[in-house]
Amino acid sequence: MNDLLRDTLAERAAGTEPPPLDLDGIIAAGNHRAARRRTLGILGGAVATAAVAVGGASVLRPRNEQPQPAHPGPFTPRRATFALGNEIHYGSEVISVAPHKVTAFVQTDAGFVFLNADNAIHVADRAGVRSLGKSAWRLTADHRGNLVAWVETHNDQGESVVYDVAAGRELVRTPIGNKFPKYASLAHGPEIVALDGNTAYFGTLDGLYRWDIRKNQGELIAKVSTIAVRAVTAGQIVFQQPLEQRPPAVSLAVAKTVSATAPARFSGQQAFLSPAARYLFTETDDALISIEPGWAGPKLYEVETGRKIKLPYAYDSLFFGQWLDDDRFIAAGKRRFSEAAETDLLVVTAATGAVKVAVPNFSKLIFSTTPPRIAPFALPTGGPIIDLAE
Repeated sequence: MNDLLRDTLAERAAGTEPPPLDLDGIIAAGNHRAARRRTLGILGGAVATAAVAVGGASVLRPRNEQPQPAHPGPFTPRRATFALGNEIHYGSEVISVAPHKVTAFVQTDAGFVFLNADNAIHVADRAGVRSLGKSAWRLTADHRGNLVAWVETHNDQGESVVYDVAAGRELVRTPIGNKFPKYASLAHGPEIVALDGNTAYFGTLDGLYRWDIRKNQGELIAKVSTIAVRAVTAGQIVFQQPLEQRPPAVSLAVAKTVSATAPARFSGQQAFLSPAARYLFTETDDALISIEPGWAGPKLYEVETGRKIKLPYAYDSLFFGQWLDDDRFIAAGKRRFSEAAETDLLVVTAATGAVKVAVPNFSKLIFSTTPPRIAPFALPTGGPIIDLAE
């Protein structure tokens, strides 16, 4: 199987060039989730509780088919997974995507979707590697299912896209909410906040849309900026509280609706809820904060009680990978006293914070010397691990 994949050369994204990297914007963004968005963005807005229905038929033909098949896909099991160079390590299996270098990727039940060094989107599955002819800065996937999502940016607007990897087709493509204002200097652009089953959450320039993928219809559920909502899983929404604040916005609340009254009980920037929303892992956007404030560093919480779970002291840097189930997740940990920056792939038990080394010293946490300063490895979060230092 590996030989077949190694012999398969993926097409380049024909005629498709990714937008130029706005490095100045990344550095200026500092700790504002820059690892998750590197292009245009939006001005903050006040919360709006009114739901505005939007039909998808005007932007895409309605789909009658179910986006998720009934039978399990070939990559349904979640295993200790990482990408290094041109290989995706899926448990004991190694999948070559040569000649591409994986800079970011996600796992779906039908296969892996990754970005190469040119930000071109590719799929790697049992049949080989294929180009989708598209580009994006970041990918988003659920903890199960065949769907992946991204935002494509054009001169005057962005488009939110949901793609079924198993079926090989787009289910949603809509510019709704993503018209760029003329002559505006904006710091953050539209993004896919989350896929949660057959519901997508789009962080648009107008606010947060909840999109029914099967019906291809959406509604505006909160008039907030794209940096306000961090994650959605099992119907639970992680959002910054207060909803409007100057960066770095690190106080977080978890609730079923985006509300200005929900208590802020957690801290962090990037947020990763377990499949049943029992646990919340948070981390900073900047992989290497030189002067670490009290809110920085990885944190693990029990959502219902707000209890903070102690993480292992043996690792001074910890980066989330993906949930294996509702009680365990994988993470990359740099050994605290390692001068060579040796990094282990870990399986963490959420209830206790206990770790088990799945792959010892699988890489070094040494960042590229030229911007963007990314780690040599990638974890299946959809974005790269970035050092924002100049």
